Parts: sequence; C-alpha cells; structure tokens
Amino acid sequence: MKLSRVFFITGKGGTGKSTVAAALALALSRRRPTTLADLDGRLAAADIVGAALGDSASARVSDSLEVVALSQRAELHSFIKRIVPVSAISERMLRSRTFGYVTAALPGLEAFLLMERLRIMAGEAALQDRHIVIDAPASGTALELLAVASGVKGIAPAGTLNRLAAAVEEFLADQGLFSAVITVTPEELAMREALDTARVLQKMRIEVAGAILNRSPLPLFTDSELRVLDTLGEHRLLAHRRVSEREAADKAREHLERAGIPVFELPMLYRAAIGAREVSALSRKLAAAMIAE
Repeated sequence: MKLSRVFFITGKGGTGKSTVAAALALALSRRRPTTLADLDGRLAAADIVGAALGDSASARVSDSLEVVALSQRAELHSFIKRIVPVSAISERMLRSRTFGYVTAALPGLEAFLLMERLRIMAGEAALQDRHIVIDAPASGTALELLAVASGVKGIAPAGTLNRLAAAVEEFLADQGLFSAVITVTPEELAMREALDTARVLQKMRIEVAGAILNRSPLPLFTDSELRVLDTLGEHRLLAHRRVSEREAADKAREHLERAGIPVFELPMLYRAAIGAREVSALSRKLAAAMIAE
C-alpha cells in the first residue's frame, strides 16, 4: 500500500474502525513517529492503545506514538482565541448569544476549522517525517466532514475563507499527504456501504488506500471434515456457520477488488474485548500485509 502522511479511517459503524485505527497507528509507529488523532469523540482508539488523556487533549503512549483528541468545538474556540488574543474578550465572545447566531448562519464552520487543523498537522508531519492516523467518524458523517471545504467555498466565493477552503481541498486531493482507509466486515450491508463510500471518495478525488476486511474468519474445515461433522449434531451447525462466514468474507473481498480497492484482512479474534495485547497482534498483521518495506 502507498503510504501517505495522513490515513483517514472510516467505515460503517460497528466494523471495528477504532480498533483498526489503533492497530495501524501502532504498526506505523514501529517505522517512524506517529500521531493517532481521535475525531470520533468516544476516545475508543485512545483507550485501546492505553492513552490516559484525562483533561488533556494529548498524551504520549511511547517515544514514537502520540495520541491527540480533536473536536469541532475545540477548534472553533482555538480559532477565536487566535484572532482575539485577549482572553477575557474571546471568552465573552464564545459565550455570547450573538456569536451563536453567527456560527449558526455559517453551517459547517466548526467542521471546516477542524479540517484546516488537519491540513496544518499534515504539513508539519511531512516536515518532521511522521505519520498521522485519524480515527474518523462513521462513513456518513465522515463524508460530510470531507465535503465541508467545498461547501465553504460556495458560501464564501472570495476572501480568506475561500483561500483556506481551496487549500483544504488541495490537501485532500494530494495522495502523498492524505488517503482514506475503509473498514468493512463480511456482511452485506457493511460491504455495500464500503463500496458506496469508496465511490463518493473517488468522486471527491480522495485516494482510497485500501479496505480493511475486519473480523475475517479463517477457514477451518475441508469438505471431507464437514462430511464427518455432519453426523455430530450441534457441531455440524457450528462448522457450517464457520464455512458460511468464510464464504461471506471471500465474497466481500471479491466485490471490493472488482471495484479496484486493495483489500487487507484482519482475523476474527474471538475475544470478549479488545485490549493492548490483541491490538498489538493486529498491528503486526497490518504491518506484514500493508506496510512492508
């Protein structure tokens, strides 16, 4: 897989997006410094890698892995404080009802400022030879976020906002800087949403680096073994269920590859919860499949 500076991880809810983001960040951090940016709000990826954020917006997990929590509201506050450096005045502005009316009249402003922050982070990552892995929202919300710069250009056809929006669009279209990774599971709805997401991203000129086929079961039984198990009641049902799950994974891979999307599989772990040991194992699988030298 071509390595960009920023990997934007999205997918249907429930496909293991945060787990994949955490695993990819760990895998990349073994090569060079990496930042795991949590945009999802639940801080699931941060928890998986053991980042104790608390009241802080960032935490260091190791010498080569840092975790940051980003939010649209926080970026709006940061923007106001930059343009109004007097703290008392900026805080009063943010609390005022009039300011609320202004932000309501500019739909997408907070999301746009978040995208501008990511653009700046990507430029810094390029200078410092580091990677950024973004645990982004689920597909629908993520696509709205990625399209916000285009909307801002429509609202502001000239001036500073227009120039910033053009810069964000250029950043998203730069394959060396930005690419999307779509998580998918071997289920019909998840596969369809992944294909729809990829089509929209391609129309937006955003590189789809690949799809992570998550929770992919390994084939356990040959045809001859299944014939033996057919005489064993409940064991037969479990065996045939595993075969059906593997067939669904093969079908999902076939559809994705037919659409021109590179596919990388992560195994079903059959664990009640995913912790540090599990995500470390997944990160090594990703490293072997996706980012070999």
